[in-house]
Amino acid sequence: MTLQRAALWAIVIAATIYLLVAGRGLLLPFVLGIVLWYMIDSLADTFSQKRLGRLRLPQPVALTAAVLLIGSLFWVVGRTIGRNVQAVIAAMPTYEARLTHLIEQATRLVGLEQAPTLSELVARISLAETVGSVAGAAATVVSFAGLILIYTLFLFVEQVHFKRKLAALFHGDGQEARVRSVLDRIDREIRIYIRIKTTLATLTSVLAYVVMSSVGVDFAAFWAVMVFFFYYIPTIGSILAIVAPAVLTLIQFDTLTPFLIVLLVFGTVQIVTANVIEPAIMGRSLNLSPLVVIVSLVVWGTIWGVVGMFLCVPIMVVALIVLAQFETTRPVAVLLSADGRIPESTK
Repeated sequence: MTLQRAALWAIVIAATIYLLVAGRGLLLPFVLGIVLWYMIDSLADTFSQKRLGRLRLPQPVALTAAVLLIGSLFWVVGRTIGRNVQAVIAAMPTYEARLTHLIEQATRLVGLEQAPTLSELVARISLAETVGSVAGAAATVVSFAGLILIYTLFLFVEQVHFKRKLAALFHGDGQEARVRSVLDRIDREIRIYIRIKTTLATLTSVLAYVVMSSVGVDFAAFWAVMVFFFYYIPTIGSILAIVAPAVLTLIQFDTLTPFLIVLLVFGTVQIVTANVIEPAIMGRSLNLSPLVVIVSLVVWGTIWGVVGMFLCVPIMVVALIVLAQFETTRPVAVLLSADGRIPESTK
């Protein structure tokens, strides 16, 4: 029976992964719609809980303010990226020639005699085409914008009747209270994660802009926006946020001083923020194993690309909380946790 159960679980997992990959075009707009709905709803709740003297914002006013704020942020970010992408693509031939020259110098320093072969290999790598393909992928995401907005709108419509449906679906023996408790815990954990990540990402991106602007790095605003988004990708995001501006600085300038300033100052800040400050603030709120985070990053990045990398931690938080509610899956939740302590199941 144990072998049969293991085989059944293997089949279910394999079928689920296949459906996630095969249905990527259908699922991604819906998942992004859920993310956008959650961001707006959480921000609206925050606004409605704040008091202005004795007054509190009505929910419709708070919701409108949240929509306007998030819409303005997306507009600013999109405008910044849109303005700089074309400039980056136009400057790529210059950067490509400079990078090829640096590689030739490096090969001579280490005593390699096959530098021309290496240069030819690098010359075949068109950075302009690479950036163009990235821009095309971004355009594909933008093409989903209408569908994402439609899903978000209908999620708000569905939210009005969700509690009533929940009460009708789960009734008796405290099932409704149990489900509500699980949903509340998921909501609390994800809000903590998003709040801390967003705060630290904003601070690091502002610092990145200040450092790169003071040094004179091209497209400092563009790279600051990229640093902000990189911070949401676990582990490798911090590395990318350090490497990308540093390499650009190395290519742009003829001296090593700007490169060392960006690498040491911003690299130190990123490492301290990601490895000291963030864990201290997060505490045991998420309680996910670092190995699980890395594996989930690879798995969800393979399934859903960059979107999967951004969502891997919230997905695993939801999985841990849900799996902890059932006796048959609690061992899996223990394996996913950092220290073996998992939330007690709600009876």
